[in-house]
Amino acid sequence: MSSLYDQSIPVLIKYFNNLSLILDKSIAYADEKGIAHEELLKARLRDDMLPLTFQVQSMSNTSKFFCVRAFGTENIFLEDDETTFPELRARIAKSIEILQSVDQTKFDAKKVAEEPVIMPSKIGDFRFETGQTYLSEFVIPNFHFHMTTAYGILRNFGVPLGAMDYLNGVFHKA
Repeated sequence: MSSLYDQSIPVLIKYFNNLSLILDKSIAYADEKGIAHEELLKARLRDDMLPLTFQVQSMSNTSKFFCVRAFGTENIFLEDDETTFPELRARIAKSIEILQSVDQTKFDAKKVAEEPVIMPSKIGDFRFETGQTYLSEFVIPNFHFHMTTAYGILRNFGVPLGAMDYLNGVFHKA
């Protein structure tokens, strides 16, 4: 089985890069159609859901806290105050920088994968039996939930996106 690092860091970076490309297409579409960027950034799938900006911030926070909790990296404070596409791009770049800062030579891969992880939240602490469980049952699903929601928000606006925008770089010709 591949290491927790190999299952997480390169994968999260790949999808942040794909999100950047999706945002680029969204900006181009908005400019072409005369849609204010702010309208896209504040868009929600439903009134009781959170906007596009929150979806990107949540992806960032999920990956950042994974690095903190699983690999012991420094918890870098991020404000969650992005309101423009350039600010979201900077947030994505910072998230990638945090992921790239994980030095797999500085921790015991077996211990990281098998140690419990405690995830504090507003409604109490949650315990995951292992780092592997934390990654597979929370980090990856939560990350993709917010990426899929961001994708859905943009598709709902008519941005011409497809599965290959989301899955860019996943398939390699045999």
